[in-house]
Amino acid sequence: MQLLFTLLMDSFVISSRNFTLVYILLFSLLLFGSLIDVNQWPELSLQWVGYGIILVLLFAAIMAGWFNMVAQACVRYLSVSKSEALAQNHVLEAMKLFQAFFPGVGRYFGPFAIVYGLNVSILLALSFWIYPSWPKANPLLMKAATLPIKHREAFINSLSTTQKIEMGEFSILLMLGALIYGVLWALTLLWPVYIIFYRQGGLKACLSSTAQFFRDPLRFMALLLTIGLLGVPLFLVTGLAGAANLFLAIALQFLSLLLQVFFTVLIFVYAYQVIGKPLPPEEAEVEKPDESLNNPPTP
Repeated sequence: MQLLFTLLMDSFVISSRNFTLVYILLFSLLLFGSLIDVNQWPELSLQWVGYGIILVLLFAAIMAGWFNMVAQACVRYLSVSKSEALAQNHVLEAMKLFQAFFPGVGRYFGPFAIVYGLNVSILLALSFWIYPSWPKANPLLMKAATLPIKHREAFINSLSTTQKIEMGEFSILLMLGALIYGVLWALTLLWPVYIIFYRQGGLKACLSSTAQFFRDPLRFMALLLTIGLLGVPLFLVTGLAGAANLFLAIALQFLSLLLQVFFTVLIFVYAYQVIGKPLPPEEAEVEKPDESLNNPPTP
């Protein structure tokens, strides 16, 4: 419990003193919000697939740089004493984190692209598994969604047995798909840490994260519960507020970005304090001078 409290406090201090981490997420939100417009997308074709692949690769590049910035912020704080870390000029130091963005893109783009490509593949596989029941259930669900809550029960009772079965099958498949993806996401929570801190490839990082879950289940579950208890309610409230008040939705969206920074810092702090310190930066191989020229052999 004490270690969990330390993890939370260190993560809060790091995320609050490195506000520049939010800028990349905000830029990404605006960029992909303008690029991902379903009404402007081409019809399902090779052009559609190519456009989707480009978006995934672009997202992987941005996230590789951003996660490297988060890792640098955590190492800078955790590698020194608390008094020394708090005494640093974090306003200027936080701006220096941008220097880690492009090196992160160059070094970690490949592993990040592999993991995000795997994520998209899993989502597509689950979608194809659920889709056959969608055409039958969709009209009924859309009709129920437009009715007031007090009238929905009467509408469902008015359906035939076959229609109820179709809605039930779709609901079960949807919940199973969400459960499968949720479990996979939870087990591979630490994959960015293993890529950046411990120089592992994309697939190996996912396997290492899963292995860490079984090595340290209690604290790992504490991380997941913290993320779930804080993130899920905010996600639901943001979705509901979007239809009610635009300014409230924008404020909640910005709060969710701050929370995303905190969650990401939290998993890096956990790895640093529980799994081990990150590997040192890879040093460039420099050809050493021939020392025999300066020290000729003695006869």
